[in-house]
Amino acid sequence: MIMISILTPCFNHEKYIKYYLQSVLEQSFQDFELIIVDDYSTDNSIQEIQKFNDSRIKLIKHEFNKGINATLNTAFENSNGEYIVLCASDDILEKNALEVIYQTFKDSDVDVIYPNISIIDENNVFQKKNRYSSKENIDILNHIFFKGNCLASVGMSIRTTFFKKIYPLDNSMCNHQDTKMHVELILNNSKILFLKEHLIQYRISSESASISARIDSTIIRENLEINFLMDSFLKIKDEKLLENIFKNEIEKTKIKPYGNTLEFFLGRMALESEDKFRKIWGYHKIMKFYNEINNVKILNEKYNFTFKDYLALVKLFKSEKFFKKYKKYKRVSFILIYIIVFELIVIGILSWLIF
Repeated sequence: MIMISILTPCFNHEKYIKYYLQSVLEQSFQDFELIIVDDYSTDNSIQEIQKFNDSRIKLIKHEFNKGINATLNTAFENSNGEYIVLCASDDILEKNALEVIYQTFKDSDVDVIYPNISIIDENNVFQKKNRYSSKENIDILNHIFFKGNCLASVGMSIRTTFFKKIYPLDNSMCNHQDTKMHVELILNNSKILFLKEHLIQYRISSESASISARIDSTIIRENLEINFLMDSFLKIKDEKLLENIFKNEIEKTKIKPYGNTLEFFLGRMALESEDKFRKIWGYHKIMKFYNEINNVKILNEKYNFTFKDYLALVKLFKSEKFFKKYKKYKRVSFILIYIIVFELIVIGILSWLIF
């Protein structure tokens, strides 16, 4: 068996892929295969890949554009390694990256490894270093549930036997595809290790064509995917795990998880988020749960929850920041109205005096 399979999605990376391929082939650890799946690039990415003549490079071409996760699924289906490393074709591996990852798997019983990463721009110029601090699984889940992703998928390395537990990846996920992957791995009881070493140079491009570029369409897509991402938490049936994840929120709301109220519980927890799309997801889960007449009785028995309490949940959507801005704009609007009225009166008086 090959030790490491590098799964690499490629789409229109003609400009960068030679740097990536060079960094892979120059690794200090050489027992690997590189599976590149081109997702129907419209530039010369394939021609650039074909310039490298190495039997360890497997190039697979999608017959049409399918998306990131579909590309990773294809790569995994054609892999043979004991461990897999995820890396895009516009990034760069440090020379000892695979060696450190392999040795870490060999010397420990971890299932998932997250290396630290350095940030580079489109000209390979170093920008900064990102540094992970060790995080417990429950802290990661809490952060993703309430705020968003706190992990990177670049260089993420997984035991093949463990990746099979989350395969196939959801084809429809794009900007939150890695976030959902992190959640699914943790919910499958993965043992995670954060490496101190910076092993990957992660490219952040300013090009608007990038799906991760901070433009309107990216932000809209992220928000639209939150509902599907949050549904992953509905798979948690362990009440003790939920109590650990939401320890502070349970103390604040006095709402505990029970086996027959988990959908309501998670919905209520989501209302504690500052993100409006997570709040909306939570409110809709409560609506769905409350719609069943048997659940109405259960909520009253467990939490003394009534329809009056249900109606009061809307108050949790009142953002102080929003209302401060609203009051400010309202005050400014009144001032402008007074000025306009005063000017009209003055103009009227002057017109009367003149004529």
